[in-house]
Amino acid sequence: MKKVNVSTNQMGKFEGKWVAIDPKKEKIIAVGDTLKEIAPLVSGKVEDEKKIKAYSFKVPRKDEGPYVLQNGRYKQYIYKW
Repeated sequence: MKKVNVSTNQMGKFEGKWVAIDPKKEKIIAVGDTLKEIAPLVSGKVEDEKKIKAYSFKVPRKDEGPYVLQNGRYKQYIYKW
């Protein structure tokens, strides 16, 4: 996991990576190869002030469709235009 402080406008730099976004600041705050890598920074109980309430997802590559988290596993949808 790598902690970052990058605008969401630069999402393309993280193609194929898992990112965590702080919704209040609209910043990417963590990047990793797996969801498990970024989880220690952004998951936890509401009372845990060290952790940030953030959205986590995998950034698709240009040739991929969106990823959908389903039952704790993600599926990739590929669209051909």
